[in-house]
Amino acid sequence: MKQLILFLTFASVLTSLSVNAQERELERANKKFDQYAFVDSQKIYLKVAEEGYASAELFGKLGDSFYYNADYPEAAQWYGKLVQEYAAQVSPEQYFRYAQSLRALERYDESLEMIALYKANTSADDSSVYENSGSQDYVSGTYKVEKLKINKAGYSDFGASFYGDQILFASTRDTGTFSTKIHLWNKQPFLDLYTADVEGGAVSNVQKLGGAVNTPYHESNAVMSKDGTKLYFTRNNFTNDQFRTSKNRTNKLKIYVSSRADLNSPWGEAKELPINNSEYSTSHPALSPDGSILYFASDRPGGYGESDLWKVSLEGDSIQSQPVNLGSAINTPGRDGFPFVSKEGVLYFSSDGRAGLGGLDIFVLDNDVVKTLEAPINSTADDFAFIIDETENSGYLSSNRANDPLDDDIYSFIKQPCETVLIVNVIDNVTNQSLGEAQVEIRNEDNKLLISGLTSDQGTFTFSQIACEDTYFVRASKTEYSTEEENIAVSGDQNEVTIALSPKRIKVGDDLAMLLALEPIYFDFDKSNIRPDAAIELEKVIQIMKEYPDLHIDVRSHTDSRGNDEYNMALSQRRNDSTIQYIIEKGGIDASRLSGRGYGESQLLNECSNGVSCTEEQHQLNRRSQFIVLED
Repeated sequence: MKQLILFLTFASVLTSLSVNAQERELERANKKFDQYAFVDSQKIYLKVAEEGYASAELFGKLGDSFYYNADYPEAAQWYGKLVQEYAAQVSPEQYFRYAQSLRALERYDESLEMIALYKANTSADDSSVYENSGSQDYVSGTYKVEKLKINKAGYSDFGASFYGDQILFASTRDTGTFSTKIHLWNKQPFLDLYTADVEGGAVSNVQKLGGAVNTPYHESNAVMSKDGTKLYFTRNNFTNDQFRTSKNRTNKLKIYVSSRADLNSPWGEAKELPINNSEYSTSHPALSPDGSILYFASDRPGGYGESDLWKVSLEGDSIQSQPVNLGSAINTPGRDGFPFVSKEGVLYFSSDGRAGLGGLDIFVLDNDVVKTLEAPINSTADDFAFIIDETENSGYLSSNRANDPLDDDIYSFIKQPCETVLIVNVIDNVTNQSLGEAQVEIRNEDNKLLISGLTSDQGTFTFSQIACEDTYFVRASKTEYSTEEENIAVSGDQNEVTIALSPKRIKVGDDLAMLLALEPIYFDFDKSNIRPDAAIELEKVIQIMKEYPDLHIDVRSHTDSRGNDEYNMALSQRRNDSTIQYIIEKGGIDASRLSGRGYGESQLLNECSNGVSCTEEQHQLNRRSQFIVLED
């Protein structure tokens, strides 16, 4: 019995010693993790896990270390163990990163489950940020993507930027020029900037960037000013040959600028920008087309996630404003970075905080809506550092889609024209019979006429070579019929729309606004200018007056009751004059066919008279125009 007790006591001591040793190893790994030495920390974490030690901290740190090196299969495995065995200790951020790892593996249903848990464990504000970043609007287009031959196997090449007739990019390739330093994050050499020639779409002749920009530490993600005399780029916190760290002994990233006298001069010694701080990273510079705004990524305080997009105003290379966050419509709880602004002022960026294909995906801000670029631009791997020359419809992106997660490559792409066919069918809405020789007009969103013509005997009109991705107004009209219009967003190989016209009989006293089912000709409060939406409706009046050359109309303009009665009468007259003048000048209608006057607030449609409290919508009903048919 004593021997048994002694054995059990000895086993207990061994177990305790083993656990203590594993916890010491875990502490050592955590120090490396906190210094972003993810590969070294992984080795220790994996050894401890193989020895049978398990904890929420161990599984979470393993998931994080693989996630930050873009090894999403391994990250998903360890996050899965964390959620399964230690659900009560999972942080919201780990739910979020697990969801993104699952998305990279195309396990979308499971990813959505983790997003639901993320939102259930965050504040209302954080949850709403993710809602704003959950756009799944896709920018379609046919892209041809090719891996550049200049990529070097086993090393990372990424972050191409336009550099005159060349491209400038970052690479970990070892040129043998200096003794190679190894980065603890991923065990690869530190990055330097390189140039490559571009000719006829081919990229060749890689050379290390000359001048004083490259150092023994990281340089990457550069952008050159329009005049070619300034270069903004990302570097480790390494200034005047001094390597500086934050309070927790971590070396952060900073943005530097180097200058040169002209295009033939070497780059001079770089100076860091005043927006930098040793306690957080500032990186990925991008310039607006006119050079007045510098965009960048940073994990500085005041953001929405792990890194956000920010901007400052520039004058020369001098910062003229405090950093401004681009807001929750763009930034997410994840990593947002790699901004690029095209010649046309369009913002592209990468994020792993949105519902994309997986990992980092490339997004574009299109008319204030964030949209995802479709495959093959995006993939289930990390896709980032997208740049495009819209005049050539070509550009470059970076991705680790083809290799080891730590091996990024640069890809070129050509955006091929996305052409489709739009077929318009015009029918009688009473008999459903096709209407031949009906007039068809196709206009863009700015109401610019693109093409017009008559339908065939079968009532069809075909518009070929119409661009995809856009929205068009299709208008159909015919003598003795109403004028109708449809809104259509075109995509794919073929689009078809049917417009039904109503037979009409115009008689004296009719209001064309009622007969043509016009949207009201609204005016902004206290204004008399023709709004864009009103212009669209007046085009319909013009069309019917062209179809009926003997038609005369009386234009009657009204205001709401707000303001002085005498002033409103004068305002309605100005609106009446504007309406009639538009029809005459834009439609080419003879002035003798038009009459009218303003009625002020004398003919209200509702109870919203002087002193009555009404909503804006109720008042707007009274700000209207009528088009009454007169005798010849």
